[in-house]
Amino acid sequence: MDEAAAQQAICAISLGFTPRVAVCGSAVVMEVSGSLRLFGGLLKLAALLEAHLQAFFKQNSLVAQIIRAQAATSLIAIGRLNLLRSRQKLPAHVADMPMRTLAATYPHLAVLERTGCRTWGDLLSLPRDGVARRFGAPLLAALDQARGAVPEPYVWRVLPDRFEQKIELDALVIHAGALMAGVTALLVQLHAWLLGRQSGLCALKLVWHLDKRRDVPPTGELTVRTAQPAQDLQHVAKLIAERLNQVSLSAPVHSITLLSLETVSLLDAAAATASLLMEPRQQGASAVQFIERLSARLGAASVQVWQPCADHRPEGMQRWVVAGEDSNRFATKSIAARTRIHSAKGIKGSQSDTKTDAITDALFPTWLLRKPLKLATQAGAPLHQGALVKLAGPQRLEATGWLMSKGADQADIAPALRDYFIYRTRQGVLLWIYCERLAPGARDDVQREWYLQGVFA
Repeated sequence: MDEAAAQQAICAISLGFTPRVAVCGSAVVMEVSGSLRLFGGLLKLAALLEAHLQAFFKQNSLVAQIIRAQAATSLIAIGRLNLLRSRQKLPAHVADMPMRTLAATYPHLAVLERTGCRTWGDLLSLPRDGVARRFGAPLLAALDQARGAVPEPYVWRVLPDRFEQKIELDALVIHAGALMAGVTALLVQLHAWLLGRQSGLCALKLVWHLDKRRDVPPTGELTVRTAQPAQDLQHVAKLIAERLNQVSLSAPVHSITLLSLETVSLLDAAAATASLLMEPRQQGASAVQFIERLSARLGAASVQVWQPCADHRPEGMQRWVVAGEDSNRFATKSIAARTRIHSAKGIKGSQSDTKTDAITDALFPTWLLRKPLKLATQAGAPLHQGALVKLAGPQRLEATGWLMSKGADQADIAPALRDYFIYRTRQGVLLWIYCERLAPGARDDVQREWYLQGVFA
């Protein structure tokens, strides 16, 4: 990262602490009088900002030396900052500041030194009219601003509502995977923009600009979406890398553009934690990130997630959907929600008024077979990879013909009368098994059939 990009990132992060941030030369200026009460004073605010900046550069594997200085006016603070950068001792009084620490004196340093003016106090002791005629009014204006006699005019930075940045590549790129070098640089800027706006990224677009060729479109693009708002963009970078490895460029690429498509505010998470990465919002996200990476690597159709359905029939209580499709992203999010719930409750579940619901839900498995599997029996008991041990049941379910599904060439199906049980295999796997309950009036010697319909996670 060059100095200009680092300065831009510092400005974006600083806007999370005060709305008045400006760039003055190689320094970033902040006016924090309106934020002191919120952060507990100047020292705490400065220490917290420095900690956030250090964490940002460390997280993005960048080396940066952050030097800060404060004063009553920004020109005094910048002068002290210049002395600290050159590792010189700070004077006890502002009037003893060296002349070279004031940017407005740079065009006149040689003349001022010959006249014996080496500090700000020496220049202030000269007649104002003579200084104005000899060196111009801007030098006097800078001195007045440094003393606080006149206000300092700054153009305060404002973060745009949408991130969009373009960079030129060092050389033409012919393989899509090689674009990650430029993408990584843009993601650092996007990370700083998200921190400044206290937002999380849900979707972005990467556009690569192709070298002009006949019968070749001018640009190519890909869109990356995440099931949960992301502020730590390492996962997003991995998704982009997986997608780029599957892209074939039709012409060399000379520049790339990164755009944010969808973001959400994380102000509530920022109030709940001092972490730069919004840790409470990231709980349970590892399973979602794993699904998204698999979808990017193997293709969206190759990774599916189950989705519960409001259906009274066991065959219709669950369906499988493509995890990568935007219309099915709520199914992927439900996995993270269930992970957080089970992590909070533990294996035994809630001990409060939800005890009855937990017992009822416990009889329904996590995974349902697309078609029930008929099991062998021994002495009227089901077998599956050996003998089974009954743990719970029966749970009786009945469905008449009009409630059951029908085929295209089928008439009304006979009523389904089933007794469901939970069995355990020798390997410790829990199975959801049912047997066809005999209809009223059936003979007692009729052998009942057993079917495997689900497996518990």
